[in-house]
Amino acid sequence: MSEPADPAAHPAQQGHEQGGQRGPGQTGQTGQRGPGQTGHGRWEAGAAELGRRLYLVMNCLVAPRPIAWISTVDAGGVANLAPHSFFTVASADPPLVQFTSIGRKDSLRNAEATGEFVVNVVPWRLRLAVNETSIDAPPYIDEFSLADLTSEPSAAVRPPRVAQSPGALECRLVAVHSYGDRPASGHVVVGQVVHVAVDAGAMAADGLPDLRVLDSATRGDRMNWYRMGEGESIERPRWADRS
Repeated sequence: MSEPADPAAHPAQQGHEQGGQRGPGQTGQTGQRGPGQTGHGRWEAGAAELGRRLYLVMNCLVAPRPIAWISTVDAGGVANLAPHSFFTVASADPPLVQFTSIGRKDSLRNAEATGEFVVNVVPWRLRLAVNETSIDAPPYIDEFSLADLTSEPSAAVRPPRVAQSPGALECRLVAVHSYGDRPASGHVVVGQVVHVAVDAGAMAADGLPDLRVLDSATRGDRMNWYRMGEGESIERPRWADRS
């Protein structure tokens, strides 16, 4: 998923970059508050004030994000592979996942054409290869070859899996929800999981995948990627236990 060219710039610096004008939420003279700033020292700004920089702010606050490494094939069978970090589980019953294509990317077009896609797990060790597959290559380019990756046949769908990935969700297209036709408009692709594949060595004793072994990479602010850190098991409270 491509991002604007200036992801490292911070919205709070906007006023200094524009000849001394105050950016959204910045204070003016001592003791005065800028638009939307509270007395608690929060930086605040309306969406209209931020303009296209709102997307960058959203990426900083909605983070870290799991990465869906989407493999698809076009109608002629040419494989495509690309990462999408706007990704999550959409439903438990039926078992649905969703990823968002910002603009009409190859992953979206191929899923619409064939009705299938695969979500490959992104381990930290493959982050550079994953980033390589984010290149804006022409549709006829096979990113598996471009990133020196090996494909393997899926069990239930036509798009191949990434052999080096420790896990995959094979999906059939359920729906595409589009929110405009501008270059940065989102197209939410929903698929039903029809098959799951996980490396045997990544399975824990309880029969579930072990996140410590998967060692997933995530996307965060600006151009930054993050590795999963330490975890802690916390039981969810039950109201019945407090009655």
